[in-house]
Amino acid sequence: MAMSMTATRPQVETAAPVPMLLRQVRFELLMMARTPSFLVSSLVVPLILFAVVGLTSGNHPGAEIARVHALASFATYGTVSVLLYSFGSRVAVERGQRINVLMRATPVPLAVSVLAKVITALFFALVMLMLLGVFAVTVGSIQLDAGTWATLWIRLLLGSLPFIALGLAIGYRASPTAAAPIFNLIYLLLSFASGIFVPISQLPDFVQHLATYLPLYWLGQLAWNAVGISTPPVTDAIKWLVIYGAIFTFSAARALRTEEQRTFG
Repeated sequence: MAMSMTATRPQVETAAPVPMLLRQVRFELLMMARTPSFLVSSLVVPLILFAVVGLTSGNHPGAEIARVHALASFATYGTVSVLLYSFGSRVAVERGQRINVLMRATPVPLAVSVLAKVITALFFALVMLMLLGVFAVTVGSIQLDAGTWATLWIRLLLGSLPFIALGLAIGYRASPTAAAPIFNLIYLLLSFASGIFVPISQLPDFVQHLATYLPLYWLGQLAWNAVGISTPPVTDAIKWLVIYGAIFTFSAARALRTEEQRTFG
């Protein structure tokens, strides 16, 4: 009997994670799709911002470049917004609802739960990018080839991964009621200082200098470069995002460890 149990256990352990992950992704998709505040803020707001800024540039010679710049800017803003909401406010709210305690009573490992959140957040970020792209083409008359669209989307989805760790780091430290205001304040300040809402060249000199040390600025560089805007070398942006990814991941791991010890001892 013991030999039989030992022989069959590896098969169960190897096969179980994939369907478990798929079920958890389905659960996460349903939770986010049933949150109206998320759908409006993360999927619709970038379109509104692009319409307000990008479609009011007039018909002067530089108007087309201004629209393309605005498209890349608000694609960056929207992508990070989805990830910060998924791994910031939601994590804090779930802690307040003791969902993390409930999950410990299930067979779902923490790694599977986090990976499901990553996949779900990236899926909704891609949906936002596609909606913004359709809106930019049909309403904004922006013409980009398929390769440019693909480059923009891939760079934003991969380049925004460090912000997942940032969201976790804050989500595990902030209280459920304070999480949303903290994220909104931090993200608005980051967006303004990084040249997302206003081109970096129009910001005060000290802000322009500060921007070069901000992660959102470097993610924006990847997006602006993808649509043909002159930027520093892409390798500089990748280097800075990797550095920030390491810092945010370390901070998130410490926050998670502290939360686990506080909750479960």
